[in-house]
Amino acid sequence: MSVKAVLVLAMGMAGIVLISVTVAVLVSRYINKKKQKKEEKDEGSSMLKRRVSSAREIVAPDGVNPNPLSYFVLHDAGHDIYVRCFTIDMLPKRTAFAVTFSTLFNYGRISSSVFIEPLPESRAAHMLDSAIVEIEANIINAEKNYDRNMIRKMNGKLKETEGWAERIETGENSLYHVYFLFTLQAQSLEELNYESDAFRNLAKEKQITISACYGVHPEAYLSGMPLNRRFRAGVGPIRTAGLKCHTMDKLSVCSIFNHTQTDFIHENGVVLGRNMSSWKPVTYDCYDASHNGYNVIFCGMTGTGKSATMKILASRYISKNGYRFVAIDSQARGNRGEYAMMADVQCGINYQIKVGSHVILNPFELREEEEWSELDGDNLVLRLKDKVEDAKGNLMILVQGNKGEADFEMTTYLGRIITDIIVELYEECGIEDGRVDSLFEDAPEGGNTHFTGRRRKRLPTMSSFYRKLLIHERKNSVEEHRKAYRILLDSLKERVRELYYCPGCLKFYSREEYSKAGSICRCVPDGRKIRKICGVKSYFDGQSNVMIDRNVKFTNIDISQLPDEERPVARLIALSFVTEHYIKRNAVNPKKTEYMGVICDELHENFQSLAAVRKLDYVARTSRKRLVSLWTATQALKDYKRMPETEALLKQSATKFVFKQDYQDKAWVKEALNLTNGQVDRILELGGDPSDRSEERKGEVCIVDNGKVCFCKVDYLKSAEAVFVETDARILQKIYGKATG
Repeated sequence: MSVKAVLVLAMGMAGIVLISVTVAVLVSRYINKKKQKKEEKDEGSSMLKRRVSSAREIVAPDGVNPNPLSYFVLHDAGHDIYVRCFTIDMLPKRTAFAVTFSTLFNYGRISSSVFIEPLPESRAAHMLDSAIVEIEANIINAEKNYDRNMIRKMNGKLKETEGWAERIETGENSLYHVYFLFTLQAQSLEELNYESDAFRNLAKEKQITISACYGVHPEAYLSGMPLNRRFRAGVGPIRTAGLKCHTMDKLSVCSIFNHTQTDFIHENGVVLGRNMSSWKPVTYDCYDASHNGYNVIFCGMTGTGKSATMKILASRYISKNGYRFVAIDSQARGNRGEYAMMADVQCGINYQIKVGSHVILNPFELREEEEWSELDGDNLVLRLKDKVEDAKGNLMILVQGNKGEADFEMTTYLGRIITDIIVELYEECGIEDGRVDSLFEDAPEGGNTHFTGRRRKRLPTMSSFYRKLLIHERKNSVEEHRKAYRILLDSLKERVRELYYCPGCLKFYSREEYSKAGSICRCVPDGRKIRKICGVKSYFDGQSNVMIDRNVKFTNIDISQLPDEERPVARLIALSFVTEHYIKRNAVNPKKTEYMGVICDELHENFQSLAAVRKLDYVARTSRKRLVSLWTATQALKDYKRMPETEALLKQSATKFVFKQDYQDKAWVKEALNLTNGQVDRILELGGDPSDRSEERKGEVCIVDNGKVCFCKVDYLKSAEAVFVETDARILQKIYGKATG
């Protein structure tokens, strides 16, 4: 073999070896890479399994009891959750957009699911063709039986079905299979049954028939979970998901979706702030045409902004709409009430009631009312009997204070004595029920009078009532009434401004006669000391000198400087006075009616006494009748749960401004306002509470207005409104510091 051949053979062998080595390396790398990928995949799968297992431990309940046929029970964290699923069995012939289904979807304790399956055009056309054939067969049978009613009905159905078929074939419309599922959960079986009945009745109002998913509640519950799947239950070839199928067209399906309107706009309202969902302006008008009443409730923790909101609304109503307001001011800001600056800014009047002041509110104040009818027009009436009852309530409040009522027997005795004396006092004044002219008398000629003609009579006072009380107590012969007289005399003694009398002969003296007699009555030879009464709580004794002028846009009755225990009593007497002088003065005649408001803060302090609550109810009903908007404020919505009468006050209010509430009141807030769980949770997260450092979010409020809910951030004009809105001394110091600089 030649050298050349040997070299070629050697090079060939070397090439084969090199190729073999290269192939071996590549194969080895491929195998290692594939093995590595498999290991990574196994590791990822293991990690995914661990994650799924962890998620299942977090989400899944501890156990399920599917044995009950009409419901099933979830066992989770030591609690039993009772679950019942519903489906729609029958729909109304016509559905309305955002009306027919919205109440069911928004029911408080319901979670809803809707499955929509489009039908192919061919299948929809085939289904309608089959329906047409079946209807024609029914018509033929009806003609054989001479059933004219059946023929008429079938002809109508035939015409309607042929119309559907034509629209489907031309592509103008389409059909869908729709399944409805509603899942209800409760803490007990009794609660589940109660909520089920309420939900079923709500569906009946919309002409919808619902039925429970009997025997297949666990499968229906799984269908309602976010798995995009309808679970079925069955044995062998027989399977069911428990959900009834409904065939709906395109327009009907559009009416299903739960459309809601977040905008909150009243046509003639003032801008209050911004919608917290869309940040669009929120305008509110307590006299909006959608309201069936005008009373408004504000409730929230201290510092959340309820008083500021009331001031802002009142100020803007006065500036934009020309409304008039009277405030009963309970909260002090220095030596004046927090609404005093508001009155100053609006060129109003402040009346401050405190110990030693000369401002008087007479609990016996009586005014005529203006009535109107389409036939008789305007006329004045005098309802003395109503005033007697009102004055009796005022006196009972002064006697009992802000405490609960005495026993029934004693309350009856007190009421009888007070009523008899009040009636006698008005009779002595010559005031008669139904006679408006009996309120007036001829002014004496000459003397120190500056006018002639008719003037108002002087009304009974606490002093005159106390004098009558002493006389009646002396004449009393009823043993059971003795204790009641002593209670009245002792409790009302501090309410008398100035009174001098002899306890023996019951002769009454003036201040001059008392000084001249040397404080000794000569009814007995040795003389008897004359008693002197000068009560320190006499701000309700005398003729009223508080005037509510119709030309003044804001009048503030300031009771903030009174002792804490006196403010609830003074608030009710002030409300009674405002009812006579302000609320009842608003004309019922639509051509004369004014837009008027009454602001009363810290009302929860009066919820301890039934007599006080009845007085508030009377004021609220009178305000509604006289077209006056009564604004009341409390610390918490749950304050209205104290008694049925306070719950009625809450229900009668057209609008509720709900600021941040305590978490412990969650259940009551949801029940009282008929809110969803999400809405209640959002109320609990509103800002403004100093304890959670959310003061910068002050003014966040949930407005519940005739069933409509809006979350609003109240805004105020810092340059113009901060002076009377702010109550924080630090912020006020900065404002005044800037103004000075």
